[in-house]
Amino acid sequence: MKKIDWLKTCKKIGKEVSKKVLAIYRTEKRKTEIGMGAGGDMTLEADEAAEKIAIKNLEKLNVSIALTTEERGEMKLGANKSPVYHVVLDPLDGSFNFKNGIDYFGISIAVLDDKHDFLAGYVRNILTGDEYYALKGKGSFKNGKKIKTSATETSHNTLFEVSPKAERGDFDFIVRGFLHSRHNRGLGAVAVDFGLVADGTFDALVYAGATRFLDVAAGVFIVREAGGVVTDFEGNEKIAEGTRLTAKNIIAAANKSVLESFLKQRFTPSQK
Repeated sequence: MKKIDWLKTCKKIGKEVSKKVLAIYRTEKRKTEIGMGAGGDMTLEADEAAEKIAIKNLEKLNVSIALTTEERGEMKLGANKSPVYHVVLDPLDGSFNFKNGIDYFGISIAVLDDKHDFLAGYVRNILTGDEYYALKGKGSFKNGKKIKTSATETSHNTLFEVSPKAERGDFDFIVRGFLHSRHNRGLGAVAVDFGLVADGTFDALVYAGATRFLDVAAGVFIVREAGGVVTDFEGNEKIAEGTRLTAKNIIAAANKSVLESFLKQRFTPSQK
């Protein structure tokens, strides 16, 4: 197997994407839609531009890659044989924020081996330039400095994200979780949210109605390598099969104590 410096590759993609996307963001072209992407959302001009940059850089590696990306869906890069690597890419996470001039969006890249074990995860906040990344067995980092999740026993600061796919019961859980925490925010770019849990800024992320692995893949790995735990709303740590998301709801918690404090919110007092 050809050895790839995945961190170097991800950083190069992140830097080039940021430069291109920011140039579009500062003009009215940030609102330009060019069609429907494979993920089911409208594709912005910036989405397509970011994806092209990532694909160009991945092709240069000259290895067999199974790529899953928001706009084009699944595709093969490199030699026509079984993939050596799987790359899961969200070229512009937080497209709604981007389109509407809300300064919170990023790029997310996850790299898995041929057995679907994580090798690297990378998330870049495009506006601030902050880079969150993790390498298998080496922990998680922000801008080169090792990071750890919060040591709190219950969540005081919580991020909430809710998609249109969330069910009624999910909303009930969200409300109880919201009341359980002191400071609550919904920022609109779930991949970047994971970085804020990994570095201890927030104690948890509660995401209802998750549908795509590419939205969460890198972030899940970064939080776990930073010492956090990621499960569904039932507390199951297995949330994906290969590169397919099987959980419809996700909690990324600083530690098991924080996770348990949220899982208790699944039940009203009359149900306990």
